[in-house]
Amino acid sequence: MISATFDGAERQFRIRRDHVPYLERAMGRPLYAILRDFTAGEWRFDDVAAIMSFALHGPAPSDRQAMAFAKQFARYGMSLPASYTPHRDVVSVLERDGHGNYASLAADILTDTIFGDTKEASDA
Repeated sequence: MISATFDGAERQFRIRRDHVPYLERAMGRPLYAILRDFTAGEWRFDDVAAIMSFALHGPAPSDRQAMAFAKQFARYGMSLPASYTPHRDVVSVLERDGHGNYASLAADILTDTIFGDTKEASDA
């Protein structure tokens, strides 16, 4: 978990490991590929918004339902498309302050998600 100031308040950012496959499908590429782009200084607004929003607000109820369906479909070797719309409050802050100002925080969130504590996966 990453603690940082966002929109004037101290916030906790976390992407649960069991949510990673859904987020990767929604973003169209692995989180590690996105992290590599961020560390190369090549970030996109949509990527920063999705990472920041998902880490701050998590999946919406409709996303959680889609994740449950995806798990059931995976048992039969099928996959469902995934989508994620960043929270409007996060998008507003990024538009106001500039998404590049939060790219390093998004990279820290990705690093924590990818390489962080592996026992966290069992937390529910």
